[in-house]
Amino acid sequence: MDNSMAPLEELLTEMVVPTQRAGMNMNPEHVTMLHGSKSKKQLSRKRPAVKSKQLTRREYAKLGLHTLATRQMLYEEALPLHRLWKGYMREHLGLREGDNVPAVHEPAYDAFSKLLVKTDLHGAKVRVIESKCATLLGLSGIVVLDTKNILKILEKDNRIRSVPKTECVFGMRFGNMEFTIFGKHLALRPAERSVKKIKNFIEPFELSS
Repeated sequence: MDNSMAPLEELLTEMVVPTQRAGMNMNPEHVTMLHGSKSKKQLSRKRPAVKSKQLTRREYAKLGLHTLATRQMLYEEALPLHRLWKGYMREHLGLREGDNVPAVHEPAYDAFSKLLVKTDLHGAKVRVIESKCATLLGLSGIVVLDTKNILKILEKDNRIRSVPKTECVFGMRFGNMEFTIFGKHLALRPAERSVKKIKNFIEPFELSS
C-alpha cells in the first residue's frame, strides 16, 4: 500500500474494536477509494459501450425508409392525412373561423409568415405555380413526404412525383385563404424547420383571404 495512505489505514484500524483488530483484513482498493484517488486496476475498468438503438441516416437509406414507390399509393388513401393536416393547421396557426391573415404592412405579418414557414407539410395540398423547370408547372397534389430538399407529391392520377423545393414557388389553400410560399424558405427537414429560429425578415408572401 502507498505510504501516503498509511495515516488513513491507521485511522481505520483505530475505529475497529481492539479485540477484533487481529483478524482485520483491509482491502487496499477500498482504502484507495476513501483516499480520493483510483488504483491502476480501477482506472483500467471501462464501462461497456452501449450501442444506440436508433438507426443512422445511412441505415435508413439502406433499408429504403426514405423512399416511396411511385405507383403503390392511391390519392383517396391520402385524403384522411389531408384532413388531419387541416386540423393541425388550425391549431398551429391559431386560426378561428372568420379570421383573416395579416397583410404585409401589418405588425402581425412577420410573426405569422415565420410560423407558416415552420409548418409541417405532410398532408398539405400544394401546387407548383412557378418553377425553373417548365415540366413542373401546374403539378398539384397531397404532400406524402417532406425532406430537406424535396417534396414528394401524390397527384390525382395516383403517381408520386418529386419536386425540388428551391426550384419552385408553391401555392397552398387553407379554408378560404391562399398562401404562396417560396420553396427556398422550406429547404430544411420538417423537424429542424419547426424549431429553427428565423431572424431575417421573410420575403412577402402573397396572402389572401
